[in-house]
Amino acid sequence: MKLSPIVKKAVSLALAVAMVVTLTVSTNTVTLADDKQSELQAQKDQAQEQLEAIQAQIKQNQENKENAEQLKEQYQQQTELITTQIGILQRSIAQYEEDINNKQLEIEQKQAEVDVKQAEYNERWEGFKDRLAAMQMLNDGGSIALLSSANNLYQLLTFAEALEQISSKDEEICQQIEAERQELENQRTELENAKAELEAQQAQLQSQNNELDGKKSELQTSIQQQDATISDAEAAAEVLAAEEEQARKNLDEAAAQLDAYLNAQVNKYSQAALTCSLNFGPALPSYKYISCVFGTGGHRGTDFAAAGGTEIYAVADGVVTDATYHYSWGNYVQIYHGKDDQGNTYSTLYAHMVSTPIVSAGQSVTKGQVIGYVGSTGYSTGNHLHLEMKINGVLVNAANWIPH
Repeated sequence: MKLSPIVKKAVSLALAVAMVVTLTVSTNTVTLADDKQSELQAQKDQAQEQLEAIQAQIKQNQENKENAEQLKEQYQQQTELITTQIGILQRSIAQYEEDINNKQLEIEQKQAEVDVKQAEYNERWEGFKDRLAAMQMLNDGGSIALLSSANNLYQLLTFAEALEQISSKDEEICQQIEAERQELENQRTELENAKAELEAQQAQLQSQNNELDGKKSELQTSIQQQDATISDAEAAAEVLAAEEEQARKNLDEAAAQLDAYLNAQVNKYSQAALTCSLNFGPALPSYKYISCVFGTGGHRGTDFAAAGGTEIYAVADGVVTDATYHYSWGNYVQIYHGKDDQGNTYSTLYAHMVSTPIVSAGQSVTKGQVIGYVGSTGYSTGNHLHLEMKINGVLVNAANWIPH
């Protein structure tokens, strides 16, 4: 049947309108999808920031606690050292006290000897004075007559010599006693000086002991302060742990919502006429070793340790369903590879890229095409490719399907 020019023109116009409407709807859908992803990403980023802020507080609190514990240990060691030094000083002070007491006993004994010698001197001196008085009386009242009564020169000389001997002997004895007393006095003075020196040394040690006692008291106060800091840190750690748990739950919830959106992105492209031949290629030109296998500790994918900047390939033809940043995956790309002959859908995800992916959502890619480069963004401790694979939206071990 031939169509008239008018009908053809009308049909053409209708098709053009339909295409415009389709493009408009498609554009609006993409815009809405981008807005939704941005919203979910913003929620996730906010939850991530809150978690990281709490984790930073936890880290700082732990550092404060560890610093307090280290200071407390140092103060305790110093206290033990000072306590030992105080013990040594106190024993020395006690020994000086004993020496001082002994020296005091020697001084008292020497003083007693001085007193005895002084009494002996006094007694001798009194006798000497009596004899001098008697001799003076002889000189004044009869000594001349006594000398005159001598019958001969021998008697005269003998009497005079006797008087002289008595006087000289008394003087000699008094001088000897005085010298002995003076020697005892000197010895007593030496003992007192020695005692004074001991007392000075004891006072110096006591001063050191008092100084150490003061330092020990300061250290004990510091230890109490560190104990208070440690207790505060432990209490804060409990509060922060609860806050971290809640923040992690919030993050997990936000991440789950974003993951649900990502799966929806795959589903959006699942109607595309893509046939997955199951002829997958390697994701990397080379790698060092597999650092973590699928399922280990709930691990979602397979980790291939590789040098930073190593090219990452699409393992099969497909459509990029997402290419952005995720708090755990870091920079990542997700690709939908279509359906196999039995109608099973396949998708892969490449995480921890060093920088923003070089492909974008909605872009078609071919097997072996470079989609990014190995890095260590997100939750990662070293350069590697985290590779995930889903069949019908369910995670499977990518190593069973993709050559490596």
